Amino acid sequence: MRFNLSFLLLIFLLLLPTGQPLAAGDSYSAIRSDYHRLIKSSQLQRQRVNWEKIIRRIDRFAQRHSAGADVEKALFLKARVWDGLSRASGGREDAREAINQYLEMVDHYPDSRLADDALFTAGQIAEQRLNDRDAAYGYYRWLVDRMPQSDMVKVAKGRLNQLPKPVAAKTLAKKTADAETADSPRLEKIRYWSGPDYTRVVLDLSSPVVTKPHLLRGEKPRLYFDLLYTELSPHLQSEVPILNGLVQRVRASRFDEQRTRVVLDLYHETEYKLAFLENPYRVVIDLMGAPRQLAGAGQPVISTQPGRADGSIADILSQVSNRQPVLHVPQQSKGAGIKLIVVDAGHGGRDPGAVGPNRVLEKDVVLSLAKDLAKALRQQLGVKVMMTRTDDRFIELRERTAYANRVGADLFISLHANASLSSKVYGLETYFLNLSKNNQAAEVAARENGTSLEDVSNLEAILFDLMANAKINESSRLAAEVQQAMVAGLRPHYSRIKDLGVRQGPFHVLLGATMPSVLVETAFISNRREEKRLSSQTYRKREAAAMVKGVKNYTATVEKVARR
Repeated sequence: MRFNLSFLLLIFLLLLPTGQPLAAGDSYSAIRSDYHRLIKSSQLQRQRVNWEKIIRRIDRFAQRHSAGADVEKALFLKARVWDGLSRASGGREDAREAINQYLEMVDHYPDSRLADDALFTAGQIAEQRLNDRDAAYGYYRWLVDRMPQSDMVKVAKGRLNQLPKPVAAKTLAKKTADAETADSPRLEKIRYWSGPDYTRVVLDLSSPVVTKPHLLRGEKPRLYFDLLYTELSPHLQSEVPILNGLVQRVRASRFDEQRTRVVLDLYHETEYKLAFLENPYRVVIDLMGAPRQLAGAGQPVISTQPGRADGSIADILSQVSNRQPVLHVPQQSKGAGIKLIVVDAGHGGRDPGAVGPNRVLEKDVVLSLAKDLAKALRQQLGVKVMMTRTDDRFIELRERTAYANRVGADLFISLHANASLSSKVYGLETYFLNLSKNNQAAEVAARENGTSLEDVSNLEAILFDLMANAKINESSRLAAEVQQAMVAGLRPHYSRIKDLGVRQGPFHVLLGATMPSVLVETAFISNRREEKRLSSQTYRKREAAAMVKGVKNYTATVEKVARR
């Protein structure tokens, strides 16, 4: 069938929205003008893209102007846009986002003349469009209690008189602390760990929660999290001072009847990562960047005290240093030297790792090897050795180096058994954290990380910033000593000990270590000959002894540099 061109053109013109196209001006007045034109045109309002364009323009405006009356008004306008969009779409999620935007404006400008309007409107949305009378009551109560001079107080009190008091508020005085929190998630504890390149804050919870981060920019930036339907433990320390030049303090309090709010008061804006962990349940916030030295203060202190957060994953350094890497000499109370080593047995629990042709599991053989290595290190070097796991349990990759960081380890050694699609491949190799330089390294990293090659490629972009970390040089030296010692120690006893050398790769298990760290691929479990060797206690003890020799050689190098 052939269509007449004029007919197609007519159809196209009929589908175009009526009215003038929205302007592209970037000033607040231009954005506001387009917003008013949008709400006057029922045709323009039918297209979600028109609402979203204005939201994006407000975001750009707010990013370019960190302060000023127009920014304050722009944030209020953004909430109104979401409010209008929710009315046009009828979507409950849009209505909830409108409430979030009103509350974010209040958080950023609590003394603004628009703050009371924002709170009251949030209450109206909750009451009228979400039928959430408890939340509405909380917003009206917040307005009355915190803004008693507002001209909206009278009307807010009117709404409070019309709404039933939330059940939780009615019975609060009658409940014990345990009974009150029995059926709700509970924020049990706030911990932190401060390192040279990041700060980790951990929220310990009784059960999983729903939350997302909100960053408030300005002279005094804040990062906050609303924990939905979460109670505060009666034993919780409501304010945790950190004062390390990156994070000033962490505060927790009830925000309204539905939410507990945790606020991180920052010294300056910084990048951050968020992770949800279980067994036990935790929200982990990693803030990247070196803590700034405060006026009149000494160097930042790396905290390893019990009760603070269990380590860190320094995914991205705050900036790439132009200085040459400097060799790290472990600082101990009795002088330089290697005093504490953490040995990590890869995989475990529900993660079996690689499986050999005779069904030998990687997680089992590396656990046995890790115990042999720990024992040999204690006996031959006289150092303290701790293990990430001593039995068959699953541990998140990032928690392994986090543990090493927490206990203040001087070295971290992660043990694994390699695998290949070809059963003929065999040999020993040792890795340290860096950009993968070849496909084989990327494939090994993907397998050990439990991810895809595409994910490894994405991780490489992040690792460019890690090149400035002085621990890369130290880890490279440690990897070389361990690899050389293993090959030399095993060749007198076994044939076909193939030296695959020292390689670099983006391994999650090494990411975040604040000490020299290596990943040792002890043999190819996919090769029948090496699978049999890994199953042999004699082989494992000889390999452990060889690795101890490598650590001893590395230690001698470190102590030699320390004496210079």
